[in-house]
Amino acid sequence: MKTKELTALALSSTLSAAQAAARPMRILLVNDDGYQSTGITSLQSKLAAKGYDAWMTAPATDQSGQGSAMTINPNHSFEVKKVGDKQYGFPGTPSDSLDFGLLGVLKDTPPDLVISGVNYGQNNGGNLQNSGTVSAAALAIRYGYPTIAASIGMLMSEDEAQAGFPSTKLYWPDAVDYVVNMVDALAKNWTPSETILPYGTGVNVNYPALPKDKILGRKFVLNDLHAKPMFSYEMQPDGTATQVINPDALTPTAGKTDVNLLNEGYITYTVIDSDWNAPQFDMNYAYAFDAPELKHP
Repeated sequence: MKTKELTALALSSTLSAAQAAARPMRILLVNDDGYQSTGITSLQSKLAAKGYDAWMTAPATDQSGQGSAMTINPNHSFEVKKVGDKQYGFPGTPSDSLDFGLLGVLKDTPPDLVISGVNYGQNNGGNLQNSGTVSAAALAIRYGYPTIAASIGMLMSEDEAQAGFPSTKLYWPDAVDYVVNMVDALAKNWTPSETILPYGTGVNVNYPALPKDKILGRKFVLNDLHAKPMFSYEMQPDGTATQVINPDALTPTAGKTDVNLLNEGYITYTVIDSDWNAPQFDMNYAYAFDAPELKHP
């Protein structure tokens, strides 16, 4: 190829990259606390103020603890609330709201990043099983979108629990700012032609309910698979049962899991995916069930 043609090709490539980079990063925000939650409304506002193309499709009501539940009602018309510019409240679960955002509002202009949160209360340990915040994030990852699930923790003490976790509310804005800084860091070398995070993965971030000068740093850590349950039940004389904070959950223990390090004052990062396979145990199960070796395509 001639030098002139190579130069023209190089200029064309450079121009295309520059034009692509000029498009602001498109971000879809979801949560399980609902579209009126401080964690998501302030996050959208701060991202938009920085020039990001931030959209929000969140549940119309608080859907905390709904996990990966989805509404199955084909051909049903949903009364969606358009509550502001690029803001929607969807009458369903967190996973419904994610689908509405990805497959409804933004189906022709998919987001470059999905953020679920910033949730009121930590999502670590056993909480991941029932968390609508993390479940929506996992579904987005399964669809192939780079995703951040973000939460502000609770100080696990009896005083905090009885007062309604005031520290969580006090430092919630700091957690939101931290997530905005995460997006800024990702955006530094971003182009629309590249995925922001390794394909098929995301990160679950928990920010401590502490002043900035008390936060010890950041840790990448595994999810605690054997964490203490957050709630327990007390049987009443009339036969009813009352849900109460599990006393064991208010007693921090030592260890290097997402639960313990958050309690110690670290911002915890847990890398997650949506893989429900465990092929490393194939032979164990084949032996246990006296079955032929399991084969994967």
